[in-house]
Amino acid sequence: MGRRYSHLSSDERILIEKLHCERHPGVRKIAERIGRDKSTVSRELRRGLWFASNENGSYRPYRPKRLKTGPWTSGPFYSALAAQRKADLRRRGSRKPRRMDSDRLRAWVLDALRRGWSPELIEGRLKAQYAGDPSMRISHECLYQWIHAKPQRAPDLRQYLARGRKRRTRKKGRKAKGPRIPMRV
Repeated sequence: MGRRYSHLSSDERILIEKLHCERHPGVRKIAERIGRDKSTVSRELRRGLWFASNENGSYRPYRPKRLKTGPWTSGPFYSALAAQRKADLRRRGSRKPRRMDSDRLRAWVLDALRRGWSPELIEGRLKAQYAGDPSMRISHECLYQWIHAKPQRAPDLRQYLARGRKRRTRKKGRKAKGPRIPMRV
């Protein structure tokens, strides 16, 4: 069985900040101390860099003396709070919205599947019927993936397909596993 991975917690980020800023040990020493891989710590140190500049809104032209003094002005440094904020933003913004989360589209597709329509036909009818509404569009491949993704849900949607198979098959059929005539020249 492989390793289990998890995201860094805010406590681990604070510990990385303390170790990195106060004692300046290497990445390997920090990784040993918090019990993580060295590549995780290295990536976190690169991602969580905080610049005292105009990029992140910390630059204040009306108080320039405040930024010119202190240890943070010598270059970028690691800030656990900034790193946690960036990680939260990445986590929130990373997920693509799923097409079938729309109740209206899901109800229309389920009704069409119960009528015996194929996903290709559903895709074409949606384009024709809802030409100006981009939220009512879905490709046949997305429909097939949605149907086969969760067969354990209450209404098993595979039964509505023309061939209600449990697994998807290739469209062009199987490839030959070996030569048809053994020992041929």
